[in-house]
Amino acid sequence: MGHVRIVLGVVVWVASGAAQDPRPVAQPQKAPVAEVVWRYAPTPSYFDEVALHDGALFALDRKGRVHAIDAATGEPRWLGKDPLVCDRVFGITTALHEGTAVVVVGTDKGMFAFRAKDGEKLWFTPIASGVAGPAVAKGLVVAGGADGRVYGFDLGTGEIRWQQDYLEDRPDDPPEFPGASARFEEPARPCAAATDGEMVALSIFDQCRTLAFDAATGKRLWSFRTGGWMYGKPSIGPLFVYVGSQDEHVYAIDKQIGRQQWKVATKARNEGMAAVQDRFVYCGSCDGKLHAVDVAVGRVAWTFPIERFEGRTTALYARPVVVGETVYLGAMEGTVYALDRANGKERWRLRPSPDSELTGDFVTDGERLFVLTQTDDGKGESSVLAIRLP
Repeated sequence: MGHVRIVLGVVVWVASGAAQDPRPVAQPQKAPVAEVVWRYAPTPSYFDEVALHDGALFALDRKGRVHAIDAATGEPRWLGKDPLVCDRVFGITTALHEGTAVVVVGTDKGMFAFRAKDGEKLWFTPIASGVAGPAVAKGLVVAGGADGRVYGFDLGTGEIRWQQDYLEDRPDDPPEFPGASARFEEPARPCAAATDGEMVALSIFDQCRTLAFDAATGKRLWSFRTGGWMYGKPSIGPLFVYVGSQDEHVYAIDKQIGRQQWKVATKARNEGMAAVQDRFVYCGSCDGKLHAVDVAVGRVAWTFPIERFEGRTTALYARPVVVGETVYLGAMEGTVYALDRANGKERWRLRPSPDSELTGDFVTDGERLFVLTQTDDGKGESSVLAIRLP
């Protein structure tokens, strides 16, 4: 039986306990959150780049070592024995050679190759002025040398298979971007190389241009010049190569003939690598915005402004990554953002190391996002962090 209650003049029938629905009331589900699941921060260290292969992370420490880290747990696997010098040109990548995973590292002294399983050195090829970040294609390690040559090293032996000069046709400097001010003591300042498996593209910072080569033969395919210094690694899509310049533009270059397809203006220099996914390219800029550009027409579909930090616009240097329908990006001041890649709406944000800046490009295995931090004005830490993606 139930009983009758009168509430503000309205008759309400209340069921007895025996007649009530015994099923529990569904509680609202909490939205999944991102969280740091492990932190790798030995001291002293100065992490700048990281590569991922088969469940292991390989972190380049500019203090002079490569660190191999278990991607699931953050536990160390090995620490490189060979001292490296990575002050002016450097970079790291991984590749397979005859079934063996290899870690390849460019340094100020030349190119190193280590066995990924245990860190054993496989070969070292000295280059007096050093080599920048490598790319692997057609069984060759291709990288720009600060001596003004691009090299193709045999992945198995380190033997130089080809080399091409890029000083002989160095273009004149654009106004306000003198090459001498952009170089160190070496003749040139190459940036990290990128590949689609057939061609290799790399930017030359002080020459304000991007060069493309046939990976197998070293034949120069094209040269594309912008109006400002160029720092980031090119991003290669199915049709175009995307590059950013300090002339405050992002460019799409036809990768077959090296001709400009379109350019998009930003409000500051562009130094980070872009993420290409389907019909969009996602470009971070030092204007404090992520720009989503329709690659077919060069139209900006949306922009996401990073929250100002301590009253200042914060720069985007790191390459964003796309997982499913989410694009992840990192602001230099230390915040990781997750955005809906269709419209740029923020899904969540996380500051994984409160007093640290973010550095290097993001890497992901689909379940975790791997980010690097660095100290900021003596505070914070140099670390490799794993963020579990919700």
